[in-house]
Amino acid sequence: MDSITKYTDSDCTGLIEDLKNPPGCFVDLVVSPPRIYKKTNTEILKFVCNGEKLPGIYITVSRPYDLILKNLAEREVKVDNLFFIDLITKTGGRSPARTGKCRFVSSPGSITDPCIALDEVIYLNDNKKFLFPDPVSSLLIYNPAGTIKNFEIFLTKRMRSGNLKGILISIDEGEKEIIDFIAQFCDKCIMAG
Repeated sequence: MDSITKYTDSDCTGLIEDLKNPPGCFVDLVVSPPRIYKKTNTEILKFVCNGEKLPGIYITVSRPYDLILKNLAEREVKVDNLFFIDLITKTGGRSPARTGKCRFVSSPGSITDPCIALDEVIYLNDNKKFLFPDPVSSLLIYNPAGTIKNFEIFLTKRMRSGNLKGILISIDEGEKEIIDFIAQFCDKCIMAG
């Protein structure tokens, strides 16, 4: 990791300015306190989807695809060019309707399925320009720390090999060991709020 930047502004303006990286492959780790996590997420997605107008991939572990779509629409995030990999909907016993905007994976407890889904999305849709996975804490509910570390390494490798801007997000409480580990694979660490 090349640099660590800390912002205390709760409106995320400094963080968004810092995300304006050179074009191409760049992996940022954003560490957010729980009190502003949702706002941080929303502002990052507004920046890449609305401001930069980049097509991307959102990996969701904490909330179902349909709920995320609703929440992002309420916050005026343009999701037209966003593809989702949903790891949570099927765990509730739901059989989601097929959609061209989301790939539903059976369980967040197995990282093999999301890895395969991500490879398919990246290599079959070469127009994707960024990857935005849910925070590490969401995966820690279903997997041991070692598995999560391997998954995060996989994600950073795919970001670089797929020429994707990568934005990894983590909640700063209780994840210090994993945050420190992931940071070494990132170009920049941004401490929000």
